[in-house]
Amino acid sequence: MIDLHGVSIAYDGTAVINGMSFNIAPGEIVALVGENGCGKSTLGRAICAAQLVDGGAVVVDGHDPSASELERLRVRELVGYVRQDPLDQIVSSLVFDEVAFGPRNLGIDEDEVARRVDEALELSLLHGFDQRVTTELSGGEQQRLALAGVLAMRPRYLVLDEPTSQLDPRSRELMRGLFTALSHERGLGLVLITHDDDEIALADRVIVCDGSVARGSACGEAHSGAETRIEAGLRVDVGRRVTGGAARETVVSLDGVVSSRGGRTVLDGVDLDLHAGELVILAGASGAGKSTLSSLAAGLLEPDAGTVRVCGHAATPGMVGVAFQQPEAQFFHDTVFDEVAFAPRNAGFDEGEVRVLVERSIGAVGLPVEVLERSPFELSGGQARRVAIASVIALDAPAYIFDEPSAALDAEGRSFINRLACELVNEGRAVLVVTHDLPEWERLADRVLVLEGGVLRPDHLEGTQARAAHADEPSALKRPSARSQAPMGPFGGYVAGTLLAHVDARVKIAVLLVATLGVFTAADAWEWCFWFAALAVTVFSARMGARDVLRGMRPVAIILMFTLVANLVSCDGHGAVPLAGPARLDPAGGMRGVTAVVRILILVGFSLAVSSSTTATQISDAVVRLLRPLAHFGMPVAALGTVLSLALRFIPLVSEELGRIRLAQRARGARFDEGGLVERIRIWGSVLTPLVVGLFRRADRLAEAMSARCYDASSEGRLPVPRPLGRRDRALLVVSLTSMAAVIAVSLIG
Repeated sequence: MIDLHGVSIAYDGTAVINGMSFNIAPGEIVALVGENGCGKSTLGRAICAAQLVDGGAVVVDGHDPSASELERLRVRELVGYVRQDPLDQIVSSLVFDEVAFGPRNLGIDEDEVARRVDEALELSLLHGFDQRVTTELSGGEQQRLALAGVLAMRPRYLVLDEPTSQLDPRSRELMRGLFTALSHERGLGLVLITHDDDEIALADRVIVCDGSVARGSACGEAHSGAETRIEAGLRVDVGRRVTGGAARETVVSLDGVVSSRGGRTVLDGVDLDLHAGELVILAGASGAGKSTLSSLAAGLLEPDAGTVRVCGHAATPGMVGVAFQQPEAQFFHDTVFDEVAFAPRNAGFDEGEVRVLVERSIGAVGLPVEVLERSPFELSGGQARRVAIASVIALDAPAYIFDEPSAALDAEGRSFINRLACELVNEGRAVLVVTHDLPEWERLADRVLVLEGGVLRPDHLEGTQARAAHADEPSALKRPSARSQAPMGPFGGYVAGTLLAHVDARVKIAVLLVATLGVFTAADAWEWCFWFAALAVTVFSARMGARDVLRGMRPVAIILMFTLVANLVSCDGHGAVPLAGPARLDPAGGMRGVTAVVRILILVGFSLAVSSSTTATQISDAVVRLLRPLAHFGMPVAALGTVLSLALRFIPLVSEELGRIRLAQRARGARFDEGGLVERIRIWGSVLTPLVVGLFRRADRLAEAMSARCYDASSEGRLPVPRPLGRRDRALLVVSLTSMAAVIAVSLIG
């Protein structure tokens, strides 16, 4: 039993939760509802010990997390927590490692971990996704992944914060069935933080939260009367939009657009025209390519083929306002004011005009001006979504794209977003709404389009239920193709199923270290032939093409050029060919430079092959196992492995955060490739500070997500169970080391 007794929580001296009391029993589904910002998510965090209460107590099966860290850890084992934003919960780059993270922290052996991962992925509708990269999943797939990571720990209770807000209708239906089965068949106690009528209908009890009062009722009582529904944050009907006559001029036009991602064709010859004064709905399964199409229409992505035009001109960022699916994905400033002001400032308005536009935009989304001084990252999910939309409408664009604009909003918020979209249309703007929630939006739309199999088609089905089922039926749950399974390794694209991917990471690391020594001792032509042949075999085993290798070489191109020039040009007057002043060309030095460049290229090639066939988790695990003997002499090997794993995780994280900030700024008119040197430095300077702050924020959330899945000091100090190399790995290790040692020995003797 989870018991809450007079729980109070405050932020900066302001009470968010004040004296709330209720309980949750195993096998019971409790819906926690209320308006955006009333404290539902805060209360959910307190229940699972993600944060401690300021007053009162939360007791889970007799364990009080405020009593000690050990008790808090026990509560985290008992209560799983799925956050509103799945990106805040994902700690690994590979789906398998992500789901296995919690069970491994519990000290479970690898065979049992693998069984739990398979079961959790099956339950979460992600069967066959174990080798996918977490950052390349759609928003809905990431939400299901977050649930799988929690289910693999087999908790007794679950706190689910808007668990289906980013799922397509078919997946929502199946997930609701899963919630019922988990509670009523497996005996888990579920807390559903939601605004969704269908989820509330699952509940045995409904708790209406208004910050100071928690009122319980049977689920049916929360579905009667508009006033009650608004108070509970449920949906209410706002009437139908009155539309005019025929659509007017074309504002946005996509003609024969083709787009690929990770080697998979996402859009295949898409044609789409958006007209002034028209509201168009875009539906489709999670991962169907809706967000990709939105980014293309907004000029944020370049199509592989076809054209995208806005008002007759080639689409460029800032011409179309776009609100992302995840509100925080477009935040990069410390205050709401600066966030909303970015687009007007970028357009050249003076500060007086900027303030007028900011206050007008924030008022247009129904938020008080007091919110302007708050951090956008501290807002509730619904408030953050409104700020995201405000920052977009400040562009005053001829067309707007809203990606799931009403997700996680309460009744009043949904009603407001509906009205805002209609007002923009009535002003003559083109509005494209990407949504899974067809019942809410179809009555307002001029057209409903469905994206399926990379092709856009008009929707001609009869009835909302039939339409939703057809649009999402096969594609929402199908196993991903082999071409789409391309997660990221620590330094590049990870390719599952290759010959090199099946080799134990310890063998790859050992061979790479010896190869490094051999390449630096190579001098004769036959030695170079040996190392180039070894590189060719390694790259082939990793299934890397010439384009992949060249792409991986780009980051070291400057180093290679500097190495060559530094050896070729002599400034001490000893070179054979005079240039200017004391500078002369030294052919002998040039040959040394060429040799150094070749050595670097060979080593980078080996490293790319290892990276493309090894995940960050595999590398850190291999290092810990290789250094395990040193633990007997007091070396903190396990802690070193953890630090290495986090460092490898942060390498792609820096790139992700930089890309996110650049995309958010480009979406609001920033130009990184225009203007003089000073202007470009200024633009890039506007990225640096948000990048550093964003990385600190991501680090905090990463630490919190790790703690929520029972990562603690004991996990950090736990060495992996010894695992001997397999027969093939031993044979490969012996053959590789023997041949390389022979070449090195001959080179040194000669």
